[in-house]
Amino acid sequence: MAHFHEKLSSESLKERMFWASILFLLLFFGVTILSFYLFPEGLLKNKNPLQAWEPSESTLILTLQIFFYNLLSVLIIVLAGLFGTKKEGDANYLSVGYQAFYTLICIDSIVLGTWSFSIESQPVNLTARLLRTFDLVHRAGLWEMAGQLLITCSTAHIAVILSCNKNAVVKKIKDIRLSKSEKTVFITGILLMLIGAVVESAAIGGQVS
Repeated sequence: MAHFHEKLSSESLKERMFWASILFLLLFFGVTILSFYLFPEGLLKNKNPLQAWEPSESTLILTLQIFFYNLLSVLIIVLAGLFGTKKEGDANYLSVGYQAFYTLICIDSIVLGTWSFSIESQPVNLTARLLRTFDLVHRAGLWEMAGQLLITCSTAHIAVILSCNKNAVVKKIKDIRLSKSEKTVFITGILLMLIGAVVESAAIGGQVS
């Protein structure tokens, strides 16, 4: 984990994105496979009270509903990113935003592995569950998770509350600075989540009609 701490907290945005993607793939597919074999089907189905909203019949309104709902995850990641931790000897502080992001990924993995989707559909075998992730035309998951990943990496150095062992340093919010490339990656992440909302709304509309 020390290796990932070093890479995820790197000053290089490209390095952060590369290693965050590697860890994402390992975690997402690993947890999906484990949850398929270890947990009962439908384990998390209808367990999230925030999903208890009525989908609009308007495609545009439904897309906006999904998009703004998904932005809650961005809010969680960014707020968590205001905290950074490291051990004595580490070069950089590791954003707590990564913990928030990978926790969300684990939840998504368990949903897929246990087929706990809120929309009723016939469960498929494990191979099909894994492959459906790459169906970018009909499945929104990868769009949304990729967007979250980019947002997490681009805000990896916004921490204003920094803790090292038992020592803490508090900075001011106005001290937060994003480089031009970080701003570009952040905006790209938001756009990917918007694309995911469009794909998901089209999929829901197709199932309802």
